[in-house]
Amino acid sequence: MLSKCDEHGYFRGETCPVCEKKGKFLMNDRELNALSRIMAGALRHFPEKLGLIMDGHGWVDISELIESIGVGRSGFNWLRVHHIEALADTDPRGRYQIDGGMIRATYGHSIEICLDDLPVADLDEYFYPVTEEEADIIVEGGLYPTDRKKVHLSGSIEKAIEAGKVRTDEPLILKIDGKKAKKEDIKIYQAGKDVYVTDGVDAKYLSKIDEKKIKKLVEKD
Repeated sequence: MLSKCDEHGYFRGETCPVCEKKGKFLMNDRELNALSRIMAGALRHFPEKLGLIMDGHGWVDISELIESIGVGRSGFNWLRVHHIEALADTDPRGRYQIDGGMIRATYGHSIEICLDDLPVADLDEYFYPVTEEEADIIVEGGLYPTDRKKVHLSGSIEKAIEAGKVRTDEPLILKIDGKKAKKEDIKIYQAGKDVYVTDGVDAKYLSKIDEKKIKKLVEKD
């Protein structure tokens, strides 16, 4: 459920996590999940299917997004700006950015988008999950986009394991030397709460995390 507290803003659930008062209802879980899927598709993969005009940095007009969803998707004729703002503001992964009546997804694109206006990240290390079959190939040849236009990195081993489990039960984790990459002017951008994107990672910045360390973290969970 998506709700709003007059004092503390938007949140997911029935009661405000700060003051524990019941919030104003905005949409139920079914509507929230459906709208999330529509927005992710439109802003990451196929804006043209909803008739949206997207600029080179991935921005679309919120009012046009609302109109296209309301017209093209049954059951969303009630959609207003504050519903979009609430969804973006409470997204657990921080996937969306709103600015001046415009909205965009900040990562996960399969279409060509320039994201060089995102904040430049400054971590010493980043992490990336791979399967056992991929590990040696990537360490030797480098890490480059496949189904998405950017390489997506995590800021911690734990988050990389979490991302890797989507593809395999026992992901291996590669470490990216962020300090060395920055020194050599490789740009890595912060695109979500714990998601970082870059055009590619040369093999010289990559190394394997010890499998025993990964297993300990997995067992701890």
